[in-house]
Amino acid sequence: MLKAQQDPHFTQHMHNHMTVNPAFAGQQNRWIISGIYRNQWLGMPDAPETYALNVDGPLKIGGVGLNLMNDKLGVQNMLHLMLNYSYKVPLRFGMFGIGVRAGVVNAKIGSNYFIPGDDNHADVKDDPAINQQDVSKMLFDMGAGVFLTGKTYYAGMALSHLTKPKFTLGETGRFFLAPSLSLTAGYTFQVGASWALQPSAYLMTDFVSSQYVVNMNAVFRQSYWGGVSYRYQEAVAFMGGLELKNGIMVGYSYDLNVSKVGKYVGGSHEVTLSYSFGMTWGKRQKVYKSVRFL
Repeated sequence: MLKAQQDPHFTQHMHNHMTVNPAFAGQQNRWIISGIYRNQWLGMPDAPETYALNVDGPLKIGGVGLNLMNDKLGVQNMLHLMLNYSYKVPLRFGMFGIGVRAGVVNAKIGSNYFIPGDDNHADVKDDPAINQQDVSKMLFDMGAGVFLTGKTYYAGMALSHLTKPKFTLGETGRFFLAPSLSLTAGYTFQVGASWALQPSAYLMTDFVSSQYVVNMNAVFRQSYWGGVSYRYQEAVAFMGGLELKNGIMVGYSYDLNVSKVGKYVGGSHEVTLSYSFGMTWGKRQKVYKSVRFL
């Protein structure tokens, strides 16, 4: 039996809530188109490579969103297409969203396995739990979440792969996406008229293994930001970016691997790009001058 790894983790998680949590749809009260690309462990053959495209915004019926994400690791390739809906509840201390998502995962498992040529490793043809040909399946998937946004803070919780999508490999093997839980939170401390500090944390678990990240960003005049993150027993990340007055935000991060395998693999690059704008049906489109960092 093969068990899927955890969902991909993005270093710039504080700018990428829509990939994980459907309740974030429409929380910013404007339309946002965002993309993120991650190239992990440079120099390692068939290393993880992930990209995601998100679109979300507010409607009278609540927040709506669309996610497209492709995650490639070795012989495994997962293409996710999810529709999101969030019911928003205004509270005295913020906006509370309850969200659901549903869609499909195109799961592909290649057959070009690498088997060391010695007597201690059996040939692929002798293992009934491994596919002898490339396998591609379309799987139904669902998720849910909650998200709270205030003037100076945010907090969210999401559950992914509630349907536990699975299919058979070879004659006896099974591949499945394990349900996972993610928790995130952040706060903004204003330091003088021009500076703000934004600590945040992120936790992801599939109830077998867990990974958590702590981060600190500094923002100057709501336009320039930089910071550092620590991913437990794995990496120290350095990041920075800027926000243009036409609603465009660009971010970059580099992960320095500090794990035991760090000397065998390189670091990881990640790029984020988003465009924020207001839109009212039947009226002229308005471009926001500023993207608020959560």
